[in-house]
Parts: sequence; structure tokens; C-alpha cells
Amino acid sequence: MNLFEQTRQVLEWGKLLEVLSSHARSTMGVVRCQAAALATDLAEAQRRQQETAEMALLQEGTDPAPTLSFPDIREPLARASKGAALEAHELRDQALALALWDEAQRYLSHHAQDAPTIASAAEVLRSIRELKGVSHALDVAIHPDGSIKESATPELRRLTHHANDLKQQIRHQLDQILHSRRYAELLQEQYFAQREGRYVVPIKIEMRGRVPGIVHDVSSSGATVFIEPRELVELNNAIKVADLEIDREVRRILRDLSGLVAEKAELILEGLDVLAELEFISARASFGRQLRAHPVALNDHGRVRLMQARHPLLVLSKELVVANDIRLDDHVQVLII
Repeated sequence: MNLFEQTRQVLEWGKLLEVLSSHARSTMGVVRCQAAALATDLAEAQRRQQETAEMALLQEGTDPAPTLSFPDIREPLARASKGAALEAHELRDQALALALWDEAQRYLSHHAQDAPTIASAAEVLRSIRELKGVSHALDVAIHPDGSIKESATPELRRLTHHANDLKQQIRHQLDQILHSRRYAELLQEQYFAQREGRYVVPIKIEMRGRVPGIVHDVSSSGATVFIEPRELVELNNAIKVADLEIDREVRRILRDLSGLVAEKAELILEGLDVLAELEFISARASFGRQLRAHPVALNDHGRVRLMQARHPLLVLSKELVVANDIRLDDHVQVLII
């Protein structure tokens, strides 16, 4: 075992990363925290420390950073890049990520003087402007709940209104059937149902021969048969065709939107990586606040000055931890424990 690996074990680095990851909210952020490596370069360590300090100031300020919680859209994005049509909820997730990038970019631009290191690291988010068209197209077509908006296209609106008109007509006919004297003794109960997308009425099993139409189902008790009366067949057919046309238009919309996303897949992935990094920084700042920790001066001269030092895992597991002052420099080079 080399000295670096031994240091990781003695510091219980893996346990620290598990606690750190609990401060992340997204899958990618958790993975980024769990995979964090000890810095081996002074400049890198100082950069990380500066990022954490800047994020801590932002979190404690009057205008805290946006919540960096976002869906992992890499797998759907890969499928779209191969020509697959994504489902509406998957496109909704793409829109959520794009919206968060836009929010993060605007926030960091506004706070560039307070957090220059973080703003520099997130510079790629400025490219979000190239995705404005994609973001707008997704927002126009997809509800926040992941369903397609009726207003996604003029054709979808027309088809939906046509289908609704037909369904209104058939419900009017059904209401007449349910309240007619002709069906009074034939109905098992006074309601209508749907079977395989077609409107039917519940008829007493012994009365089925008195209702011309198509049998679609029988109740589990065998006492009721669900029949599509002959006078409803043509209207049911028209509704079926209308629903198929709506489904075809929705599929076309999903294909077009998936194509737009696929065209910008590389840029989207870059932005996603930046979001994960920002969440990693945010988790470090939150963890530091939980520990009531403070940054230390780093150097490559072998000098160590830790005032009131405490092991993070002890702080988390005990109410009272005895802190230590540790100094190693040109005069003191050995510490005996």
C-alpha cells in the first residue's frame, strides 16, 4: 500500500465522501461527490477551496444560489442521438435541465464578482443561448407534469377539439339511452362504461338478445354484459379514428422535439457536467457549514498550521469534541500522538 492510499484510509476518506454525497440532490451530483479524489496538486487544492468558500458565501447571502436538483437525462439523450423518439416525460426532463442551466447562468453572471472562480468554471453555461430555441420548443409543447399540451401545434388543437365534439355527441346519445323507457328494464345499472376505447352500456345478461349491437365484455359475476348498441357504432368508429389521428400527431411532435434535442446533444452534455460540478461545490459548502468549518492556508513548504482542528466524523458523531492546535514548520517537524 502506497503512502497516498494509506492516507486515504487513515483519514477515512470514503466515509467522508458518503456524508458529503448526502448534501447532493441529483444522481449525478451524488456520484460526483462519491468519486471525489484527494487533490495532489497545490493549485488544484487551492482552486477547490476557493470554489467552496465562494459557494458558502453565496449560500449564506440574501440571494442564495438556485437549488441544483436536476434529472439525469444522459440515457434518454443518447437514445435521441441514435434517432429514437423520446416520451413526453423524458422531453420534460430535458426542459427542466435547460431551465436550470439558464437560471444558474443568470445567477452566476449576476454574482460574478462575489464568486469569480465558480463563474469561470461555469463559463460553458453561457452557451445556453444556443439552446434557447430548443428550450422554447419544449416549453410550448410539454406540460410540467410531462404530458403533451393540446396547444403544442395547431393541428393537434384541431384534432383534439374534433375528438371532444364527437365524445360530447356520444355522451348525449348515451344519456338518452340511459333515461329512455326502452332501456329501463334492460339496464343492469344506469351508467355507461368504456371497453377497448368504445362506449358501452351494462345490460342484464338475460336481456342481451333484446339489444342489437356488439358485445364487448361480461362482468366477473356473469350477471352483466357490456354492449355497444347499434346506434352508437358509427359514432364510436368516428371517435376511434379521431383518437388515432391525435396519437399520430403526438408521435410526430415527439419525433420532431427529440430531433431538436439530439442536434444539441453534445452541448447539453457539457452543460449537464457543469451542473453536476456546481452541485459538487454546493455540497462541499453545505458540508462545511454543517461542520462549522473554516478554510486553512495551503502551501507547498511543508508548513502546517491548524487551529482548533477536529476530525469531521468525530464532529458528526459526538456532541463534544476536543479540538487541537497543530503547528509544523521549520522548527517543529515531528508530531507525536
